[in-house]
Amino acid sequence: MNWQVTSQIHGGHQSSPATMEEYRTLAAALDDAGGKLIAQAQAWSQAALDLGSERYSVPLCTTLQTGIPHTAPADHATLPYVRLIAACQRRAKEMSDSGWKLKGMADLVTRAQSLYAEAERTVRRGITELTQAGTQLRPGWATYIMGALAVGGLVGSWVHEGAPNLATSSWATAPFQQGYLSGIGSMIAGVEIGKGVVHTDEVNQAAEKIGRFSAPLKNLLQGVELHLTRVEANAPVVRESRSVSESLENLRRLGEERLGKIDLDSGLTYATIAVQRYEKADGTNAWLVTIPGTDGSFDSPFGWEQNVELMSDDAERRTRADSARMVVEAMERAGIGRDEPVAIVGHSQGGIVAAAIASDQSERFDIRHVVTAGSPIANHPIPSKTWVTAIEIKDELVASLDGADNPATEQWMTIQGTVMPADEPVYPTLNDDGSCTPATGTNVRGLSPYAGTPVADPKETQELSHWLKYHQAAYRNASDLGSPAVVAHEEHFADVIAGELKETQYYEGRMRMWGDYGPKERITTVTSGQTAPSSP
Repeated sequence: MNWQVTSQIHGGHQSSPATMEEYRTLAAALDDAGGKLIAQAQAWSQAALDLGSERYSVPLCTTLQTGIPHTAPADHATLPYVRLIAACQRRAKEMSDSGWKLKGMADLVTRAQSLYAEAERTVRRGITELTQAGTQLRPGWATYIMGALAVGGLVGSWVHEGAPNLATSSWATAPFQQGYLSGIGSMIAGVEIGKGVVHTDEVNQAAEKIGRFSAPLKNLLQGVELHLTRVEANAPVVRESRSVSESLENLRRLGEERLGKIDLDSGLTYATIAVQRYEKADGTNAWLVTIPGTDGSFDSPFGWEQNVELMSDDAERRTRADSARMVVEAMERAGIGRDEPVAIVGHSQGGIVAAAIASDQSERFDIRHVVTAGSPIANHPIPSKTWVTAIEIKDELVASLDGADNPATEQWMTIQGTVMPADEPVYPTLNDDGSCTPATGTNVRGLSPYAGTPVADPKETQELSHWLKYHQAAYRNASDLGSPAVVAHEEHFADVIAGELKETQYYEGRMRMWGDYGPKERITTVTSGQTAPSSP
């Protein structure tokens, strides 16, 4: 089965109220005209059905049932039912196609201009707050309901796909994930019921409390020595980039290469990031940092445990997270100057690292633009000078771990994608025997070429939408809309790194115990205020 992603845009550049009203009027007019054409199409379809019914109204009249005038004897004429029914069906299809195209245009105008984004955010915030309060009041019941929804999704996938599928559980619980996580976070952090209306960082407060225990345990098991090695790639994994789309593709290549999902014969392994230097026309430097997500290896700075520290509401703990330490050290070793513009693109944990660096290292680096995919960063205190392009999929759990919606400002834009099947449409038809074949396919109403963007390398069954290819499809769909918000963010990102690519540096990180040095490694050790000697 093919899958497609349809995007909505929140934040970014907004038109004036008068201009927005003009777009609302236009969208309403297109939708109304489309509805009228669809009503006419239904009338033509009904006429075809009526003709078919009349044609078979006299069972014993073979001439009437043929519907072909020239077969009738001279004294027994009949209407050209075959041609009339076919003509009615053609008119019905033409009007239906035109009607849905107009409705599709109305939808495109609505999504491109984010006409109802604020209303949608308000409704979603209300659902989140109610779910949060319910979870705090009755945590057992809330957990039971979420579990029932998840199990229902599994059962549904079992029936339709022949095997349980975790992706359907995430889809079934998606509307309540933020509220439930906020409620659990509030209980851990000790936030009173109702305080979430004012504050949205309950999950981050809870992460700080958990981090006080998990961080020392992680350090005990994994070590606190960060060994950073510059490595050479045998193939150009992260290539030159001029846009967000190209940077996302490079991010996917690096992430999947280091996880072994693709084989570019680069020699790169897990816990590897890329730092690129671009030379501008005036001879100054600009930088692009590419950070994939969690790899889960035991000695990796990008393990599962580091996510808790990165989600903390305490800047010091975020700074001490191994993955954040590694990227900062790599940026320093690469030679990024204090006043040189930097763009960072990251997926999952890589996006949280990008948000943490933009929040906590603003005095050290000039972070101009951050692009995240599937990263829970709503509560990170990113300064207003840094533009944020966040891409999320509505049913992915990871992006909801912050328990809140992202800010919606001109500098902070969030693209939210919805995954749906992309079957070819089959239109309703009247068969020769008078029976009717109904319409099927999810694209019957999606006749616009921009209604949904196909997902690359789709699976037959639904899969977890946290894979970067879904975020890439969401961004392409938002770009195709021609939204002024997307255009502004794309132009800003391109301007940050405008120049000629001069160098791509790859850095690999490993966590080790004190003194556990490799024989020929180039080692940079970063600890809390301590530096161990490098190996020969």
